[in-house]
Amino acid sequence: MKILLTNDDGYSAEGIITLALALADEHEVRVSAPATEKSGAGHALTFNRTLKWSEIAPDEAVLMAGKKDIPFHAVHGSPADAVKFALEYIYRDEKFDLVISGINSVLNIGSDIIYSGTFGAAEEGSVLGVPSIAVSTFAADGGYALAAEFVRDNLDALYAATSPYVTLNVNVPSGRREKIKGVAVVPLGLRRYNDRYEHDGNGGYELFGAPRDCSDAEEDTDCKLSDTGYITVTPVRVLCTDDESLKRVDGTEWKL
Repeated sequence: MKILLTNDDGYSAEGIITLALALADEHEVRVSAPATEKSGAGHALTFNRTLKWSEIAPDEAVLMAGKKDIPFHAVHGSPADAVKFALEYIYRDEKFDLVISGINSVLNIGSDIIYSGTFGAAEEGSVLGVPSIAVSTFAADGGYALAAEFVRDNLDALYAATSPYVTLNVNVPSGRREKIKGVAVVPLGLRRYNDRYEHDGNGGYELFGAPRDCSDAEEDTDCKLSDTGYITVTPVRVLCTDDESLKRVDGTEWKL
């Protein structure tokens, strides 16, 4: 396959390099990622200002990618910019089979996808008609290797699970194989956090918090299954109209 890799942690992040190395032996890999860390950027695109990009020097690219011939491009914009600019400008004359965003350093579970630059970048691939996958892990517990191996070893199955205008969201809750109970294909859940704002002493505030444990939740969602040790796989529609609400509201008499 010809695969475009991206992320929201920046082109030189360990997660994207680990994934590139895992895939490069059997696939044609290209990297287009933000020039700097852009976590929480969601699906933002750059408007009303100049978008700059640069091709990473071959020596630096070879050093990062362990002597593999993998082109790297740094886009000075959002994660979604990196995908759109690559598909519509840098590689506009080439056809990609797949876009993969990640590997992110923290999980993007449930409603996290609203904020996630990792998911937003993959979703931009879906919008542009390329099958796309977002991959995240809890890298503080064992690193990125297990998530990269999971993608590499299951790439055909993951690709087969994609469909037009659907983004596959994959979360690997640990980098330690002994902690993984299996793989669960489940819907998104609602991720709740114990958030708080703290004054920084300079007139500003900083957001801190941690996700609440969902392992005892009643519904089998990605939040619950991830918290109980399962790799989760969730297909997410770009066109997310709520059909039930649409039917309920359809008969409303509107005042003009």
